[in-house]
Amino acid sequence: MQRKYSIYYDSGTSNSRIYVLDSREEVVYRKKAAVGSKDSAIAGSNRVLIEGLKGLYDAALEELGLQEEDIGEIYASGMVTSPYGLKEVPHMILPVTAKTFADHIVRFYEGTCFQRELCLIPGLKTADQDISGVNNMRGEEMEILGTLDSVGKMCGDQDAALIFPGSHTHVTCVNGNDIKGIVSNFTGELFHALKTGTILSPVLDVNVGESGLNPAEVKRGVENLKKMGFNRAIYICHAMRLFQYGTPEDRFSYAEGVINGGVRESLEYYCREFWHDCHTAVVVSEEFMFRLFQIIFEDSKLIRQVLWLPISPQKSYAVEGLKKILACRKEM
Repeated sequence: MQRKYSIYYDSGTSNSRIYVLDSREEVVYRKKAAVGSKDSAIAGSNRVLIEGLKGLYDAALEELGLQEEDIGEIYASGMVTSPYGLKEVPHMILPVTAKTFADHIVRFYEGTCFQRELCLIPGLKTADQDISGVNNMRGEEMEILGTLDSVGKMCGDQDAALIFPGSHTHVTCVNGNDIKGIVSNFTGELFHALKTGTILSPVLDVNVGESGLNPAEVKRGVENLKKMGFNRAIYICHAMRLFQYGTPEDRFSYAEGVINGGVRESLEYYCREFWHDCHTAVVVSEEFMFRLFQIIFEDSKLIRQVLWLPISPQKSYAVEGLKKILACRKEM
């Protein structure tokens, strides 16, 4: 009897998701658990991660009424290929295509809990002798792969910069099925650190809603970042609160301009120096982050338009990326 189902793990630093795909590659089950490579790092052993992933696996089979023999291959990407994952796997070096992913899958026999072979999908990195030019990702590459068809419809045969806001905001230059380059930024974690560990906590602990950003203050933050550098620009945010300048929403907007304005600085640098044909940014996010980056890039001479590719709980771009890999494997 032919095996019908495939398993896919999208495993990050703090959380892991499991997807079960049927023979038509449709998602029939998904679930998330608060376990990731961070837990392995803290414990000094990856056993906690393996057990967490196996727990998701067992729950999926039980809820779907499946047996072990019903499962074909198990794929995993993200932090599972890091030193604190299941097995450390070297990054693939850009540029790459979907076929590159298919060619570089690493088969790993996990004998502790699964007692079967897993297919590990490596992350990506840029090759540069100067450390200032090194960028890397583990996990986001699958989402990028999964967005390429949609980006192609939006941008045609033009280069585009995909912006994935997050703990580390990665910006990736793509064209068609080619992933050409990466520039990585420290954003979400910086925001969290400033919010939880500094005097700016009251400024950043504000819920502005979808339309609560003040564009003028976002732009002021971007401009001050460019003129004065990060340290002075973010201090001005403290002065705004101390002397009650503007509303809480104004101060929050200014801070977002400073923190995420660095993404504009780095992307414009790459467009000037390396990605000469890239003039479009596509933000893959919820509406708030799209609106923020739309404001940040509004007067850019290099990025001439900012487009939006919405995310949705009902659709996983990482799963779409896996489907592209599976299609390439069928052709091999």
